[in-house]
Order: sequence, then structure tokens, then C-alpha cells
Amino acid sequence: MNTKLRTIKIFSRTALGLVWFYEGLVPKILFLRPDEIGLVQASHLIWRTPEWTLRILGVAQMLVGLWLIIGLAERTAVFIATSWMLILIVLVARGNPSMLTDPYGALVKDLCLIACAITVWLLAPRPSPSG
Repeated sequence: MNTKLRTIKIFSRTALGLVWFYEGLVPKILFLRPDEIGLVQASHLIWRTPEWTLRILGVAQMLVGLWLIIGLAERTAVFIATSWMLILIVLVARGNPSMLTDPYGALVKDLCLIACAITVWLLAPRPSPSG
């Protein structure tokens, strides 16, 4: 792969990883928001308490973010991150459909993250077939 494409892949993967890390740390661990707590309550997918559930999700998001930044198994990492993101979009849309039309909300950001993930997916080396 030429240097320009490799640089694009690294920037896309790092940007994706930084957003995942930030989204896990800031709104789910450091500054829990009532609307996110409400979404967890409405989902009925709670472990212990909604706040605890958000903190666990936050740690998991931070770990995925670090995985993306480090760059190991890039295709697997972006597949997991994007799948998780799509699941979250559905859950958020079910719990609060107005978030889909919020210009500062999740959908606009998620479309950009999906574009970064597709870039990494296409440029990352494919696993060699086991022989």
C-alpha cells in the first residue's frame, strides 16, 4: 500500500478510535446525562442500575477506542465498532426518535464514523487464507 493510502487509513482509524474513547469516557463515565440514563431505563437492558450500565458501556467503548487507535486486527475492530454503532442507533431511535433529527445528535456523527470505518475496512490488509 502506498504511503498516502496508509496515512488515510491511519488517520481514519485513529479518528474513529478517539471518538469511541471520548464517547465512552465523557458522557458515560465523567458526566452522566439524564437523557442517556432515561434511554437506558427505557431500553430495559439494565445491569444493576442505569448509571452502572452506562459506566460499563463507557469502559467497553474506551477499550474499543484504544483497540482502534493501536491498530491490531483493524478489520475486526472496525467491524465490531460499526456493528455496535448500528445497534446503538436502533436502540436510540426506539427510545428517543427525536435524536435522529437533532443536528448535533448521533446520526450525523455516526454517518461520519461509518465512513471512517469503511475507509479502514477497505484499506486494511485482508487476513491470509489458512492453508
